[in-house]
Amino acid sequence: MGKRSRVGDVLEVAVPEGRIYLHYLGVHPEYGDGVAVCPKRFPGPVVVEERLFDSSYVVFYPARSAVVRGLAKVVGQLPSRGLPRRLRRPGARLRGKVETWIVEEDSREEVKRLLSDEDLRLPLGVIWNHELLVQRVLEGWRPENEGRASER
Repeated sequence: MGKRSRVGDVLEVAVPEGRIYLHYLGVHPEYGDGVAVCPKRFPGPVVVEERLFDSSYVVFYPARSAVVRGLAKVVGQLPSRGLPRRLRRPGARLRGKVETWIVEEDSREEVKRLLSDEDLRLPLGVIWNHELLVQRVLEGWRPENEGRASER
């Protein structure tokens, strides 16, 4: 399907013992390319359909660059849901642990020490490189597991 990626493309990334799938949602003005990540690894190619991303989460990953560099390939197209308007990013840290989170929506920011269940599902305002994306998917990472009060 070519070496250029556009909004709506479904990308396939080869990983040890299988493949993972991303849905390119659009470009955030600060964090760049946003993708929905299907949290499962598949042993072979899958049928590209919307339900593939039913339990997905959003991360910021240089999708267009990954396609050009051959790290991901375009395998289909789905309508984009667009990027979420709310996200969170780490704030203050103490001894390597995040003590506060900054929840952003448009140009507003709110500092929070404790996150609600809804806040925990928000995308993180950080950019992942290819290696981190693959590692996190293979580990079963989910945004709601990062920032729980029990981590303190």
